[in-house]
Amino acid sequence: MTSRLPQLPRRGIFAALLTLCLTLVPAATSNARSLSPSAAPAPLVHLPADQAAHSNVKNEWWYVVGHLRSGRRTFGYEMTIFKFIGVKPPGFNSTLSIFRTDIAITDENGHRFYHEITPYFPQSAVYSTHGLSIQVGNARLRGSSLGHMSLKASLPAGSFNLTLSSKRRPMYVGGRGYLPFGTGYTYYYSLTDLATSGILTLHHRRYVTTGISWLDHQWGDWSWKSISGWTWMCLQLDNGVQLSAFDFRGYGRRTRAASVLRQNGSLVTDPGATITPGGAWVSPHTAGRYPAGVTVHVPSVKATLSVRPTLADQEVVWPLEVRGSYWEGSSRVSGTYDGKRVSGDAYLELTGYARG
Repeated sequence: MTSRLPQLPRRGIFAALLTLCLTLVPAATSNARSLSPSAAPAPLVHLPADQAAHSNVKNEWWYVVGHLRSGRRTFGYEMTIFKFIGVKPPGFNSTLSIFRTDIAITDENGHRFYHEITPYFPQSAVYSTHGLSIQVGNARLRGSSLGHMSLKASLPAGSFNLTLSSKRRPMYVGGRGYLPFGTGYTYYYSLTDLATSGILTLHHRRYVTTGISWLDHQWGDWSWKSISGWTWMCLQLDNGVQLSAFDFRGYGRRTRAASVLRQNGSLVTDPGATITPGGAWVSPHTAGRYPAGVTVHVPSVKATLSVRPTLADQEVVWPLEVRGSYWEGSSRVSGTYDGKRVSGDAYLELTGYARG
């Protein structure tokens, strides 16, 4: 039987589980060995070992998004499993370990977005520190080898049961799989080109689907109080190029760049990349004012790419803690890369905009 965290009697616990976690108080530093870049040779991410959970860090998540097709029907999906160790929510005298799942389906043809956020106590999580195997509540991600995975997730409106197979080398975000993040650091790799097949069910109707997915795995130590929000996106272009573009906004530190995995497998990291918001969408749920799309400019590869949502309202809303809501949605890409026209799929994430 799973044990969901909302059963706790104190509402302050919910603030500890937000994507931004803006109200968290950092716990004492772990006694584990230092994971700073100066203490480790390149590459800083070691695969397949680092697919597994890292018990010596406070923050970790496995994030999978993708685009699926079944005949003329198209869908976007998200499954994220969060692990937060040693956090201290407001009003608590001791630290807690907590897990959370965020699950969403975008019905692009039906113009509907379905999502669910569920926090859990640790006893509801089963995970390995030796390989990729984690299950929390209704979300499960397993890998038999690097780049070969299965995932399952469900929410009240539907579910998906998918097989993923990586078609290219991992992307070590930032060049070495390490980025400064607020007052701390994050290790970070992506599998950017995951051939996907399986079953998506929506309102009891079953769809046999194929498509493409993207996996991010991040772990590290930082104070959430040093993070004000971020704009992030994954782009999968029809010329075989995949990009991760990000702008992590911190108090006193900002991390901006694009990592570009080219057709030949080489990786380019461009700290001069820019993300320009365009238009606005005002949420009827949280009153947050989000960009209605963005334009990414990556000078090193002569890329200018417009990212536009397939559906305006893809806000992942948590009514119990509105300030922790965020926009995460299926999008399309158009523009130029190295002087040539390109198009493709994208997922766009916007945090720090919702109003509590």
